[in-house]
Amino acid sequence: MRRTTLLTAAAVTLVSAGAGVGSALLVERREAPVDTSQWPVEELVADPEVSLPYPLHLTLAGCPGFSLSSPVPDDGRHAPAATSYTVTFDPDHLALWVCLGPVDEGARRAVADHLGATEVGDTGATVWNVNPSRVQAPFGEMYRVDRVFAEGTSPRLTDWLVDHEGYTYAFGYLHPVDDVPDVDVVEAMIASITFDEPG
Repeated sequence: MRRTTLLTAAAVTLVSAGAGVGSALLVERREAPVDTSQWPVEELVADPEVSLPYPLHLTLAGCPGFSLSSPVPDDGRHAPAATSYTVTFDPDHLALWVCLGPVDEGARRAVADHLGATEVGDTGATVWNVNPSRVQAPFGEMYRVDRVFAEGTSPRLTDWLVDHEGYTYAFGYLHPVDDVPDVDVVEAMIASITFDEPG
């Protein structure tokens, strides 16, 4: 029997409803293994020119909490039982912070097993997952992937996935095609993360 894995729902939400709300959904996993040791390796280093004056603490349902720094203050819309939180830079540029729950297959396989075209749940939508890389972050190794929502176009979503203390998190940047002015901001936000200590 094929297993399933969790991915960020910003892809399906954008395709089917035109919104950028992150959550989690089940998607079929590919059977062919991928050699992730051949992926490029990047180092996540915060740009010192990026200003992140606002501290945020997020407690997403299903995962331990974490703190990070943000260029905008908390808008007060974070629901206590939500599995995701959105930081809005402007209506077209969003940072998504998602709890994918306890580690099942893990962040590496969640990226590796879905490269290429993937049908998203039962929506009839297809997402193309491209440009995977391994990312060395201050808190451990992450896996980055770009997501394309129309074949032959540029990515609309970049996701960074990480396993930490038995839980998988996804951090995403949703943006218009070929319009990524805030990628340095999102990377700086990710670099600022400190996870809550267990217990």
